[in-house]
Amino acid sequence: MSVDKGRAAFDTSSATRKCKYRPGCLWLFAGAIGIVALVASAFRFSEVATSYAVQRDLYYQGDVHADSKIARPLIDSEQTFDLAVTVWLRTDKDDLDGEEVSKRSRFSPIRPAIPLYSDIAFRGLRLRDKNIFATVNFTVPTAYFRKSDLTNYDLRGSVVLLPTSPSPLDRIIDYSTFIPSYVETLPVRSWPFPLGSSPMGGKTLADKAVERFGVSVPLLEFHNIRKRCEDSEDNFYEDDDGSISSTTHFKSPLTHHPYIVTRTQIRIVDETALFDRKAYIAKQRMLNFISCKEEQAILYPSILDCNRSYVNAGHVEAAITLERADNKGIKDVVYSPFISTSTFVGPKDLLPIPVHRQICSTTQDSIQAAANDREAVDVSWKLSFYGGSFRRVYGLEMIEALHRETKFDMEASDHDLMYVHDNVEFRDGLYGYKHRQDIHPRRRLLLIFLRFVFSTSVECFDSFYWFTRTTTVGISTLGTLLFAGYKLPEIYVVDVIPASLHNEGIFDWLGTLFSVARYLFPVVFMIKTVLHLSVPHSGRPLWSRWIPHRVPLTHAERASQRIENRMSSWSKGCSIIGAFVIYYAFSPHSYAVIPAILPAAPDVYDYSWLINGWYYFATPMDVMGEFFQLLLNWRSKSFAGSYKVTPLLSLGAILIGMLEYIPGVIGPYDTRPSLAAQEFVELVLASIRLWQSLMYPHVE
Repeated sequence: MSVDKGRAAFDTSSATRKCKYRPGCLWLFAGAIGIVALVASAFRFSEVATSYAVQRDLYYQGDVHADSKIARPLIDSEQTFDLAVTVWLRTDKDDLDGEEVSKRSRFSPIRPAIPLYSDIAFRGLRLRDKNIFATVNFTVPTAYFRKSDLTNYDLRGSVVLLPTSPSPLDRIIDYSTFIPSYVETLPVRSWPFPLGSSPMGGKTLADKAVERFGVSVPLLEFHNIRKRCEDSEDNFYEDDDGSISSTTHFKSPLTHHPYIVTRTQIRIVDETALFDRKAYIAKQRMLNFISCKEEQAILYPSILDCNRSYVNAGHVEAAITLERADNKGIKDVVYSPFISTSTFVGPKDLLPIPVHRQICSTTQDSIQAAANDREAVDVSWKLSFYGGSFRRVYGLEMIEALHRETKFDMEASDHDLMYVHDNVEFRDGLYGYKHRQDIHPRRRLLLIFLRFVFSTSVECFDSFYWFTRTTTVGISTLGTLLFAGYKLPEIYVVDVIPASLHNEGIFDWLGTLFSVARYLFPVVFMIKTVLHLSVPHSGRPLWSRWIPHRVPLTHAERASQRIENRMSSWSKGCSIIGAFVIYYAFSPHSYAVIPAILPAAPDVYDYSWLINGWYYFATPMDVMGEFFQLLLNWRSKSFAGSYKVTPLLSLGAILIGMLEYIPGVIGPYDTRPSLAAQEFVELVLASIRLWQSLMYPHVE
């Protein structure tokens, strides 16, 4: 009897490919990790080098005991301090008393404001503290916001650092600042303080000094809102350019409705180095001339015209002169800490002010539109404190300047808004700004990276496995065809159809093409292997060299088929039909063991029924394909269908995905999908495959 020992001509090139591509895959993977590490290191080095240059000329290099040449920090590493927070609402001068009005010039660029809240929000902080949270509750009257000429500073917050006694501030005798005396500043703390307390006389020198390096942050943003009346008279408004605006002047009330910012991060630079006093004072005097746009000859400059960014002012903002306890005739100088605030917010951090500002065409429409207006709105302003190095704070300033969100579409669905907000929250967390105590964005990034590495490695190994596979020994023909039979249509349903509706540019289509190729490549070679197809490039006429043809089975392949056929065709058919019935009846792919946080997406293109219905067909085919391969492995007491490392990577990817649902690992996040029962089915199958890979020899 003649025994066919295999496809020798095809096997030679296949063996060569095995030796060539397996190491190549590993080297490619290692190279990718190296490139990522190199880019991260370069970015880190650039950040450190750039931020170090901000205050480099001020660092003192001489004798640390030469007190007359040194400027020390007002807040050192052990000094505790409180943070006082005040909320201001713009008002008309008629709302102020005569004494307050007399203090303001009629040409003043600073608009009068009244405090809505003023008290200490954080107590006993140190520079090294991070992610300390507090909530400030206040009520905002809404009548003022019906006006057409609002600015983002009409509602603002301010922060003042108050060192706890004893502190160097107890010995203050003078202070100076880089802000010229003729520049009008914003008030940063109500007086008397806290708001509502009994009169306490005038401010002391220490009170005035700490307010000189206080900071204000606007609490208004302008975004679109759903219109309340169909016909309106807004033809005179400027066209919306889609960018962040600081005013509503000549802007449509539909595209520039006021929203209250309800989340802010307060940052303080953890800087305690000694500065050279002479260089420090010289830089402060220089900034006094150039930082408030004096060269532009502004007639009535205000603090809003001054550049107090860390790269420009930093700790030179205020210098405080102290009396020495030993009375040796010299004075001590301490420099102020640098305070900044975050400008990153998401859609969930914006509270629309419940007033109607649209000009309706009829009086009746205006009355109906204003029916839901409220006289006041309660606000919970969520604050967080972060003490970071100058490298990180300066880096955060630069990142915010580059990645600031332009404008949110507040009329979008809850699904889309939560996606946008999660993107902001996730990005902020990576930069060090946690929105909540119970979330861990960096752990989430680590899990995403690990799952990507594991899943991509599985795809890579599977692709090379089937590309180099030349025999069906140990391979379940029915199981492989079931897998390929659902995978090919799924590529069209899940990738091609959504792409045809959503893709807008060449890069979108290139991404879709890459995704299709990534899944299509191994499926094509699966079909080639189990159907015993070969493409000989020689020994045939030129016109037929690229036409696949079937090759005869080897003795080992026929033996493998006999083992697989121990299960009758009737039993196989009943098993497949039973799987379809079970999935149709119980829908484990859509049954949520842990429900999703993300709301359901709106059916804008109305093709979700196709995808949902497809999974009733595809999922049981996938499960049964895996089942038949596991069954053949068990009967033949050998492992085939993938490399031995693949089940370990697959199981790791599944377990990493399940870690997202453990509250203590990364915490809840807005776009977390549901955990379907199908995940546990795949977990069981992956565990069995891993056990088989450890117990059975691999089919060569």
